[in-house]
Amino acid sequence: MRINKISKLTAVAGLALLGSFSTASAATVLCPGALNANLTRQIEVTGALAGGECYYKEGNFQGDNFTTWLGSTYSLIEKDIAPNGQTTGNLNYGGSTAGTWAMASNFWNTYSEAFVAFHFGGGRGTPDSFIVELNPTTLSGSWALLPTNLANGLSNIYLIGRGRCTTECGDDTDVPEPGTLALLGLGLAGLAASRRRAR
Repeated sequence: MRINKISKLTAVAGLALLGSFSTASAATVLCPGALNANLTRQIEVTGALAGGECYYKEGNFQGDNFTTWLGSTYSLIEKDIAPNGQTTGNLNYGGSTAGTWAMASNFWNTYSEAFVAFHFGGGRGTPDSFIVELNPTTLSGSWALLPTNLANGLSNIYLIGRGRCTTECGDDTDVPEPGTLALLGLGLAGLAASRRRAR
């Protein structure tokens, strides 16, 4: 079994306001973002984190793979065996080679990071297992294994949490630091003073 190195998802993130305010950006991403001669398949996920983490491999998720990639602080929230589907619980999903995913509305009250992992059975291409980081303000999206002519059905799907929520989890706007506010205030005061002198 070959395990590939970590890839970063390639997606366009939003502009930062004044270089000081950052926002989490939901996007449609491909994991892996670029294919080489040994990689013939990707998974496309909407509601993923723009610029977030992407892990992929050949073979099922077994042993300590989640620990190897996500560290010892991850929590396996739910594992579902397809094609049974799931309509209640922390992770709801549907589809065989393309479908939807959704999380419980209170998920982000507990975890600050989330990942959805997919394993496709039956061979016929590599990679066939993917882990995609989700946007922390998104509760649902869609997924598709590409290209479809090399696709086999979904075998297992997992919801993984990492990091504990603080008071701002699930909020897509970061509160500016006091130093940033002070600098902004000084700049406005200087502008006001210069206008007074001009008069």
